[in-house]
Amino acid sequence: MIISKITGREYNEANCVYVTNMLQCQRYLAHLGPEYLLDILYTGTYRKDSLVFVFEKCPETRKAKELWDKHELN
Repeated sequence: MIISKITGREYNEANCVYVTNMLQCQRYLAHLGPEYLLDILYTGTYRKDSLVFVFEKCPETRKAKELWDKHELN
């Protein structure tokens, strides 16, 4: 288990969705709300030289991804 230094939330990295596209992150937050945001990685642990937003893997984030892929997540 990991405890986020940003959100203070505890999570299992196997049950997460990692997003590096800033526009996609903004749309996920606007669509889902901050309660689905688990962490923000900034140390290069997932991808070098970028912020990585870690969201809960669940039906709601799956739906947000489907809408994003269809260019319908506004």
